[in-house]
Amino acid sequence: MKFFRNALVAGVLLATVTTAVFADYNKGYKYYQRYITHKANLKATKFVKDLGVVTPDQLKALFKDNAKPLIEKLKKAGDKKAAEIVAKKFAKSKSKLKDLEDFLVGIVNGKIPAGW
Repeated sequence: MKFFRNALVAGVLLATVTTAVFADYNKGYKYYQRYITHKANLKATKFVKDLGVVTPDQLKALFKDNAKPLIEKLKKAGDKKAAEIVAKKFAKSKSKLKDLEDFLVGIVNGKIPAGW
């Protein structure tokens, strides 16, 4: 009986830990709103359109190497304010960068927040 109880507790703990490790669309949305929408006046749909990505794999390739390709592409597209914000706020924090990536992948997949 104790074995099953301990296995159940271990399963619950494992589920809790693994969900905390993965990126979160809602956190990415919150970070995008706070840092990019309010400071750079750039909606997420236009952000993705300026990057010229069509598939999630293309977008994920931009997040390699602490988002340096993403920053360069934003500068070339003329979104220098957004590039500065990504470099200062997101490139230093891997968790924020992963959450932003998850949010933008959701945008590419059609999961667009209301009012955008």
